[in-house]
Amino acid sequence: MPPIPAAITGASRKVRLPVEIKIQPYLMDHRFEGKAVLPAVEAMQILAASVQTYLPDADMTFITNARFDKFLYLGEKDLGGIVIAYNEVELYENGDVCSKLITKSRFGQARISSGKTPMTRIKEHVSISFPKEKEVLCKSPPEISEYSASAFGKLRFPPEDECFDIPSDRLYSELVPFGPAYHNIKDILSVSEKGAFAKIATTTADTCSEPLGSPFPLDAAFHAACAWGQRFSGIVAFPVAFEKRFIFRPTSPNEEYVSRIVPLRQAQIPLSFDIWIYETGGRLCEAVLGVQMRDVSAGRMKPPGWLKG
Repeated sequence: MPPIPAAITGASRKVRLPVEIKIQPYLMDHRFEGKAVLPAVEAMQILAASVQTYLPDADMTFITNARFDKFLYLGEKDLGGIVIAYNEVELYENGDVCSKLITKSRFGQARISSGKTPMTRIKEHVSISFPKEKEVLCKSPPEISEYSASAFGKLRFPPEDECFDIPSDRLYSELVPFGPAYHNIKDILSVSEKGAFAKIATTTADTCSEPLGSPFPLDAAFHAACAWGQRFSGIVAFPVAFEKRFIFRPTSPNEEYVSRIVPLRQAQIPLSFDIWIYETGGRLCEAVLGVQMRDVSAGRMKPPGWLKG
C-alpha cells in the first residue's frame, strides 16, 4: 500500500492523488448526444477506491453531497488505454473527507509555438463526501411486495394508479439511447405518478465492483428516473446531484435486482427522487436519497411524442 501523503494527515488539508481510468470497451456504450462519457457511478467508484487506498479507515458505505458537474468525455482514441485524472482529497478536522475527480488539459498552441508556457485548464467533474460519522437511515423503505405477487414477478403499480408500461427495447432505443452494455433494465419498466418500478439484471462486463458494489444497478435506476421525467415532466433529465447514499449490501455482477423510484415533488426543476435498490428476495441493498436530475442538453433532447400519451 502506498504511504499516506503527509498533506492529508493534518487537519483540513488537501492533496491531489493521480488516478488511472482504464477505458474498457463497455464504457463507450454510455453516451450523451452520441458521445461516450464516463458514468457518474463509475466516477464514484474510482474516487472511493482512491480514498480507500490512502485512508483505509474511511467508511465507503455512506456518501453525501454528491455533485456531477461536468461530463468527462471519452474519445475513440482512449479505448483500451488510460485516462489520467486526479482525486483531490480534503480531510477536515472532524474526520470528514471530500473527494473530487478532476482533469487537467493544456491549451494555447500559439503560446507554445512562441516559446511561452501553455496554460492549464482544470475541470472538476464529480465531487462526493465520506462523513466520519455515518447517519441512520431516517426514511422507511417502500414495500415492493405489495405491488407484485413475488418480489421479482411482474413489477407494476395497481390499476388505480394508471401505470404506463415501457418495454425495455423502446426504453433503450428511444428514451435512454445507450449501447448494449447499459441495457440493464429488463422486460417492462412500469411508471405512474407515484414513481417507477425497474427490474434490473447486472452485466458481466469487465468492471470493478469494489468498494461500492457493481455500478450498473444504480445507473439503471437513473435510467428509470429519466424515463419517469420524460413521461410526467416532459424533459430528458440526467442526474446532477444527490444528498445521501446508503450502501447496506454492495450489489454484484451478474445478479438481478429490483429498483423503486419515488418522486419527491411533481413538475419542479430540478426533478427530485429517492431511489431504492433491493435484492430479488426483498432485502434492501441501497438507498439514494434526494437525487436531483435536470436537462443538461439546453433543450436539445426531447421525449418521444408517444410517451405523453
